[in-house]
Amino acid sequence: CKDDTPNACYTDIAKKDFADVKKISDILGEKAIKILIKAAKEKAKPAGPGDYFSGGPIDVSSLTKITKDDLGLLPQPAKPRFKTALVGAYVRSQ
Repeated sequence: CKDDTPNACYTDIAKKDFADVKKISDILGEKAIKILIKAAKEKAKPAGPGDYFSGGPIDVSSLTKITKDDLGLLPQPAKPRFKTALVGAYVRSQ
């Protein structure tokens, strides 16, 4: 609203202008979704050599860790729904 049109309303938008704005908004929305999905996929990539994903938000400091990194593990979820443990086998002679 402006001083000269204090009662302006959504329904005052011309149909052609509304259609143009909707078209542009739809394109922006599609681009935004692609960016968010890409960022989420990159965040969920497994750990690489030397990466440590097991540090939080769940405290795992009381667990015995033999590995040198978290290679292949996904990051812990920000809001875990279950309490579980990842148990693995390690052959020291190999």
